[in-house]
Amino acid sequence: MRALVTGGAGFVGSHIVGHLIGRGDQVLVVDDLSTGKSANVAPEAELEELDVADKTLERVVSSFKPDLITHCAAQASVPASMADPASDASTNIVGGINVCRAAIAADCRQFIYITTGGALYGTPRYLPCDEEHPLQPESAYGLSKWTLESYLAMLLPSSMNLQILRLANVYGPRQDPHGEAGVVAIFADRMLRGAQVEIFGDGEQSRDFVYVSDVAAAHQCALAAGDPTTVNIGTEIATTINGIYESISAETSYKYSPTYGPERAGDVKHVVLANGRAERVLGWRPSVSLADGIRETVAWFKQQL
Repeated sequence: MRALVTGGAGFVGSHIVGHLIGRGDQVLVVDDLSTGKSANVAPEAELEELDVADKTLERVVSSFKPDLITHCAAQASVPASMADPASDASTNIVGGINVCRAAIAADCRQFIYITTGGALYGTPRYLPCDEEHPLQPESAYGLSKWTLESYLAMLLPSSMNLQILRLANVYGPRQDPHGEAGVVAIFADRMLRGAQVEIFGDGEQSRDFVYVSDVAAAHQCALAAGDPTTVNIGTEIATTINGIYESISAETSYKYSPTYGPERAGDVKHVVLANGRAERVLGWRPSVSLADGIRETVAWFKQQL
């Protein structure tokens, strides 16, 4: 199979690329390397350094003739989206539509959209949130990701098999510890360096943390899906930020107490994703526990020092 992965030099995208290469697929990564790293890309994959909003994307995609396009490229920070919603929309909506149009022009057979789950549902009416929960994003990031989801459903032809994977909070090796998203990576990096750790709010906000290899496995399952579907990819387990802090501090032997800052605009207090549909439709369930995932993540960050 010929697979094109946008954002394939990034955190989640590079793990998906690794799984595709492991299957023996021919892979083209399209990434502008603004946040991704060329070192993340498997050497067997081809890398095209290009912004997904670039007008030349359609030519690149048509030349490669992919059977599958997996769209991972995104502006993924809630705070950044609130500070500059126009830039967020330019990447997540306009860039995404450009990928959509390129997929249509190339007569691609399957399109997998890697998106957010936690930022879509807003303040939950019930937990865990299933796919039928009302969509009421409270951040520009959530809104832009939902908007592209709607555009894809509207614009892609029925002949193109569309799978939408709504992810919980993904963590694991290769996550950027220097941005504003990815609390596990940020905490692990700072603790290993002996630096101060800041928690926004009271730390009692809870999230659903899913390990990156489980996300790549969910993508693998989606490849075999015969019909279009939208599924949550999460663990159904709520963990507080204070709990994450305690787990990582124990793993890193960190001795300092955190500081607490103001809550961030656009963040919801609690969100956990139901994964029953993913199990029924894709045959997927998470397999990596939080304890094991944190252990693997900390081990990876130790190697980067």
